[in-house]
Amino acid sequence: MLATAWALVTGLAVVAVTVIALAHLALRGSAPAERACLLRALSTVFRALADVVRALRGGT
Repeated sequence: MLATAWALVTGLAVVAVTVIALAHLALRGSAPAERACLLRALSTVFRALADVVRALRGGT
């Protein structure tokens, strides 16, 4: 079970880094209104990732 949990956490970390890299590229040339929309979307993504991590911690 521990090996499976580490694999899931590593996968989530890779997803988080990928999202950050894509957000950085998207924010570089965007207008302020687009930035606000993108940042709200990123907030939703990171809250979902946090919920998954909390579920994993609570389940083990």
